[in-house]
Amino acid sequence: MDIDWRERADEIWTVPNLVTVARLPLFLVLVAVLDTLWQYPVFALIVATDGLDGWLARRLDQATELGAVLDPAFDKLVALLLVAVLFPRTDLGFEYLALFFARDGFILLLGLSTPLLAMEPEDIRASRLGKAVTNLQFVAMVAMLVPHTPATQASMWLVGSISAFAVADYVVYAGREMTVRGFFERRREAAVVYAVVFLLFVLLVRLFLVDQLQATLDALA
Repeated sequence: MDIDWRERADEIWTVPNLVTVARLPLFLVLVAVLDTLWQYPVFALIVATDGLDGWLARRLDQATELGAVLDPAFDKLVALLLVAVLFPRTDLGFEYLALFFARDGFILLLGLSTPLLAMEPEDIRASRLGKAVTNLQFVAMVAMLVPHTPATQASMWLVGSISAFAVADYVVYAGREMTVRGFFERRREAAVVYAVVFLLFVLLVRLFLVDQLQATLDALA
């Protein structure tokens, strides 16, 4: 059933949704205080709001349909803005961003494909590996904030590697839950998916990111 968002406009004034929206002005404050000691507590506030809004929604019984849309939207928007501001400080090649956003790019493509799978975009649920990628992305952004180039390089590769398994996780989930036939039900079939996706990741690294990988290994040596 379609949702009339004009009727949901008043939901913006709930405490959890105000916390969600507060990430954007906090980001602007961060930009203003970059390269000062204030950048660290402001960044910590931005990170804290990522989980605080959901906790408040449950605690205050203020979960709303608007909040269900705003929370992930602001998560992605603020993460994109943070990387856009922080990544250039590391002087790394933009190829590293492919590692950082690999999982997010796949989720976007999967969301666009849901009509073909007779499902809704909201049926795409976060997996444990997906949440691990999100946490590692925050670690990478901390390294960018410092900035510490070797730590950024290493964390980017870690994000990319875990993203490969997270993508396989979503492929298995989509095959099992979002198709009529129900693909990848057997463990052996799921294992093949993980192996194929990770081999594709290795191949892409070999073709496009081998120089960056060598630079990371040299920096850590």
